[in-house]
Amino acid sequence: MTLIPRSIPLSNDPQVVHALASRWRRTRLLLILSAGVLPVAIGIVCVVLAGMTSAGQRVIPWWAAIPAVAAAACAWALLSWLRRNGLSDPYSWLPATTLMTGAQLVLGVLPGSGIALRLSPGAAIAVKALCAAGVLGAGSASALARMAHRSLLATPVLELASTAFPLVLPGERARMVIGTDRVDWTTKKGGRVDTGVSFARVQRVTAQANAIVVHTASGSWTIPVSDPATAAALLRRRVEWWEESRNAAVEREERRYLDLVEQLASVSGEATRGGVSVTVDSSGVTTGIALSEAVRDVEPEVLAAQLMACVQKARSDARRQVEDLVLDHASAKALH
Repeated sequence: MTLIPRSIPLSNDPQVVHALASRWRRTRLLLILSAGVLPVAIGIVCVVLAGMTSAGQRVIPWWAAIPAVAAAACAWALLSWLRRNGLSDPYSWLPATTLMTGAQLVLGVLPGSGIALRLSPGAAIAVKALCAAGVLGAGSASALARMAHRSLLATPVLELASTAFPLVLPGERARMVIGTDRVDWTTKKGGRVDTGVSFARVQRVTAQANAIVVHTASGSWTIPVSDPATAAALLRRRVEWWEESRNAAVEREERRYLDLVEQLASVSGEATRGGVSVTVDSSGVTTGIALSEAVRDVEPEVLAAQLMACVQKARSDARRQVEDLVLDHASAKALH
């Protein structure tokens, strides 16, 4: 499984993927180095330090391996976070990388170096070199994470508005954040004021000399920006993308519901007992009864009991099928 996808995530539009391909290739390389290669390398440094500690001792103290385990756990946590939900928030790449590599230094490299110097004083030069390599690796990882973020979002282009990446447009008087379903901004004039509007309320967006105007049914909001034309174009494209995504989700849910109805209509519960076979539909209504030659000599009372037992068993079978279909439908909906 690829840690970081080769094509830009959070977009299903081939034109957008193609337009952002070169930008994403640079970002992907920087992410692999900052969140993958360097944290793993720091973990290897801690493992080597633990090995140097054990080389000077006949009996290896168990606590000498704690720094290496802690550093490896931090590297694994960073990679897992990036794979699960970290790619969707480029503004968290730098804080997350700095936090995890800093934890590797505090929990792994520094205590590991101290333990190695104490138990293997003859390898002081090698220990210091490994400690310096760990510190350099942590600093480089943070710098590369910052470069990855800037490579992707420092210069917003129109195609980025057709993805789920948040777009931040800072300015002298306001800071605007275009999210996946709303736009928020913070104005600095006369004190800090935080405001936001969901895309469902946006009717149109216009550009003025030094601001954009977001028109809603309840009024208009003026947002000061340094580049009104670009900001308005990005916001319009993001609103269009949100509407398309919402409509696609509604259509997808309608198709899934119709598929469920068709599957429920085809449900058929069956049961056989003592030469009596019964079929029922998803509502429990009997749709067929078949009697074999074996029931010719059966007493009417016994036959009636067998028939009722078959009906109950067939209804139970149909009910189980219906429950399975509904649960599968709900599980698939939760995943989406």
